[in-house]
Amino acid sequence: MLRIAITDDNEALRQNISDRLRKDFQIVYEASSAKSLLRWLKSNEAQDHPQIILMDIEMDDMNGIEATRLAKEVNPSIRIIMLTVFEDEEKILNAIKAGADGYLIKDEKRDRIIECIHDVHDGGSYLSPTVASKAMKYLQKSYIPENAAPGNPLSKREQEILELVIDGNTYHEIAARLFISMGTVKSHIYHIYEKLQVKNKIEAAKKASGNKWI
Repeated sequence: MLRIAITDDNEALRQNISDRLRKDFQIVYEASSAKSLLRWLKSNEAQDHPQIILMDIEMDDMNGIEATRLAKEVNPSIRIIMLTVFEDEEKILNAIKAGADGYLIKDEKRDRIIECIHDVHDGGSYLSPTVASKAMKYLQKSYIPENAAPGNPLSKREQEILELVIDGNTYHEIAARLFISMGTVKSHIYHIYEKLQVKNKIEAAKKASGNKWI
């Protein structure tokens, strides 16, 4: 059973998330502040750390973006999902720059949160569909490539899958839509990131859209 921690200074929301996930995951720690989480991580061995942290963005003592950066310094193997009510484009990008592996809205359905946790644990990245749409539009408006590459390195299938990923579709949804397996989807995404020399969906969207490859 995957080990997770939940950090949120709103006790009612934190308890709600905990109750929704307790049957599927081992909740090893619940923190009411980012500083409490960081103290706990530093005082425990890496083998006892959570594999996934659900991290609120807006907290009084330290925001979740800074906490994400510091938590990754303590243990780079921890995967962090921002769980918040905010869909602000700048916060989304700053969270990803700080090392966040996923970004979910707090009122997401339980099944989607669970899917996100498993996808992120398996090495993927995940954005809520509404978040992905906002981030994509923001990048399309703000990014002008300095040197557009002469050719598109992606196959037609890879372009199709990347567009579906950017639109917020889950791996499961892409597999069902294209009549391929989840493993095939993940393999395509791995090769897309490798070809584009990027690490996540936002970087892939930025490079591919900026060069007009999608």
